[in-house]
Amino acid sequence: MLSNKGSARKHLIALVGFGSVAKGLCQILLEKRDILKHEHQFEFEIVAVSTRSRGTMFHPAGLSLSYLNYLTQNDAPFVENVKDWDAEDMIHNSNATVVIELAHSNLVDAEPSLTHCQTAFKTGKHVICGNKGPAALAYSEMKTQARKRGCAFLNEATVLSGTPTLSFFRSSLKGNKVSGLRGILNGTTNFILGELEAGSSYDEALAKAEKMNFFEADQSADIDGYDAQAKLAILANELFDLTFDLADIKREGIGSITQVHIEAARREGKRWKLIATLSTGGDKVIAQVIPEKLDLSDPLAQVNGSMNAITFSTDLLGDITITGPGAGGVETGYAVLSDLLTLNTGAF
Repeated sequence: MLSNKGSARKHLIALVGFGSVAKGLCQILLEKRDILKHEHQFEFEIVAVSTRSRGTMFHPAGLSLSYLNYLTQNDAPFVENVKDWDAEDMIHNSNATVVIELAHSNLVDAEPSLTHCQTAFKTGKHVICGNKGPAALAYSEMKTQARKRGCAFLNEATVLSGTPTLSFFRSSLKGNKVSGLRGILNGTTNFILGELEAGSSYDEALAKAEKMNFFEADQSADIDGYDAQAKLAILANELFDLTFDLADIKREGIGSITQVHIEAARREGKRWKLIATLSTGGDKVIAQVIPEKLDLSDPLAQVNGSMNAITFSTDLLGDITITGPGAGGVETGYAVLSDLLTLNTGAF
């Protein structure tokens, strides 16, 4: 484990992927560069960017952050410092010290993100991963490879976007025994259920969610609970030191919830939510993602729109609920920044 606390070591960053999260991150870094340097002793250069559609840029002394911000705002082609490299070439050949993995991946084999992470570790580079795949499907491998190379594998962005979740558990709940959690881990389904309660038909609710760009690339990842299932696996592996495959987590989506169910719950003083549950306090571990009718007194029942939330069950504080945005470019970009600052302290 490296430590540069109190030093001004400059982090050389390579971005794999250049979509909405990279846009949010570049915006934050441009606006807060001076504050990050003077208040957090965090100095950096983005030396490389690689995408499937626009190719790769690289400059060992750093690319212009203003120019990168312009490119993200305008979806312009790469015309400066262009290299004939794919993402793996960039990771191998650049002088980056940290790879930020933001490319699209899947929940079947976590590719291409998994290969990008593996390549980074082989070349002695830290990894900050914004994709669920590697953390959900290959968490033990990622941690083992990182430790073997003296590198970090950080993934705050993979659960509730910018809402501090992994860091909250580790820092703010120290000294507590946490026996489990319940949460709304997918904002899209939470939005759809809210629209159904407001009187929209299922098709109307889906159309509104699609118009607002809430969906994953594959809508079934949200609707059928795969996204929440993967996030619960990450929480189980990362926070509770459990080894979970996705198949170990019971999963049911919201596709069977109709207006009849919504109205019946309303008459009972309840509300439907897609709830991820992890319980370690009994004789066996329970891990599931299923629709549940919640009493309106439950804090999770009051989480509206596309917001996410997690309630941690602790021995000293009782139930502690955190709520915040579960998506968004700037929000997820902030989660990446928080990992960069963790890396900067050496506390990984």
